[in-house]
Amino acid sequence: MWQRLGLWIGVCVIIVSCGTPTPLPSALTPTSVADADSPRATAIPPSDNAAQSPTAPPATASATAFVVPSSTPSNASAPDATAIVATIQAALPATATPDASGLTGSSLGETAVVAIWQDDSGPYFAAITTGMMDDIDTPHPLTIYHKQGNTFVEVTHYDYVGGEYVVGIELIPNIDPQKSFFVVHGGVGAHSSFGTVFSFDGKNLKVEVQGGSDAGGGAVSIADVNNDGVSDVVTDATDYYVFCYACGVRIWNHTIYAWDGNAFVEQKIQPASDTATSSIIAYAQAQRWNKVDALLAQLTPPSMAPDKWNVALMRHMVSLRKPSSDDAFPLLSQVFYGDYDAAIVLLKAVGAKETADFNGKWFTGPIAEGQDVAGTAEFRTITAENIIAFADIALAQDPKDTSVLFMRGWARTLKNPRDAAGLSDLQAVAQIDPFYAAVRNAIVAR
Repeated sequence: MWQRLGLWIGVCVIIVSCGTPTPLPSALTPTSVADADSPRATAIPPSDNAAQSPTAPPATASATAFVVPSSTPSNASAPDATAIVATIQAALPATATPDASGLTGSSLGETAVVAIWQDDSGPYFAAITTGMMDDIDTPHPLTIYHKQGNTFVEVTHYDYVGGEYVVGIELIPNIDPQKSFFVVHGGVGAHSSFGTVFSFDGKNLKVEVQGGSDAGGGAVSIADVNNDGVSDVVTDATDYYVFCYACGVRIWNHTIYAWDGNAFVEQKIQPASDTATSSIIAYAQAQRWNKVDALLAQLTPPSMAPDKWNVALMRHMVSLRKPSSDDAFPLLSQVFYGDYDAAIVLLKAVGAKETADFNGKWFTGPIAEGQDVAGTAEFRTITAENIIAFADIALAQDPKDTSVLFMRGWARTLKNPRDAAGLSDLQAVAQIDPFYAAVRNAIVAR
């Protein structure tokens, strides 16, 4: 899992153009393409009144209904949405024959429809069925329709394959007036989720960003991270399996993408233009978010664009890692935040003898509701491994930090009280604090 400890982890970006389907996991297949010489089109913003649209077609229509997409009030009129739903239903594969219980196993839901574009030739809509197809190998198409008079003409589509299910469409405002942007949210299996960011300019449907997450939702979210009035794309790179998915212990991590006029570009911390910002960045790279938090509060707001992004990225990361009162395992929460002093306070509360014992009360359950892991050796070992990994990063930046040295020495000697490197760490700080000396002595006595 250590490859997940990086500050920001990139996500693959795939560009798909209109053309013949390929063996890739997804493809775009146009059936009608808008005239490239048509007048400039404009993106259609979400409508505040859209939520008032009916959410079901007339009784004579298919059982699959038009729904307000997740996170976005639909701006499609009820008649247009109903017509698109009927068109999609007519093209769906036949429903599987019910078994003896009357069940087919299908979880195919309703149909999300949003208006995404408008030009002199008429409006364009994005539509996708939610849920899962009867046959999980059947592609789940996102289809772009162009309304021409009273007819809805398919412009292009994108196939989701591999058993993925879809939960909705989210429009993204305030990016580029020359394009419309939206996210399709979905999932894979019991826990994993995905999000795909698309752009559409009246002719071309393009995949801009794809994100996947171990969590059951939220692989891609939209936020103005640097407060410039332009929406950014946030993908979830969090490790949800430090102990187990249900244990609630996370190493929070995000990747941020900002629109540069042509593409979404991953934002990373860059060399700073001033000494004060550079010193904060050094702590960020050492995963010392507690120090980053304190120093940012004293920093004069930067004027240079790279430093503005540096500060925005660090503030965002601080907000992710900052411990809360209901954390499942506060000891690791403090370590992931970089506050080794706070972690030591938790150990002092149980005493040196219990801290020095691999099976001691320093690790008490339940970590998650209904799950008592107090006696689980595997989870205690994982705790030690995480502490060592994060302490190594912190000590690379400041080799003399006594709190970090103590925590690493303690973690190294938990399973093996004769670990030479661990004993060296503990010996180096034994005179700093009576608690450090007491823990060292208790470990040596084991």
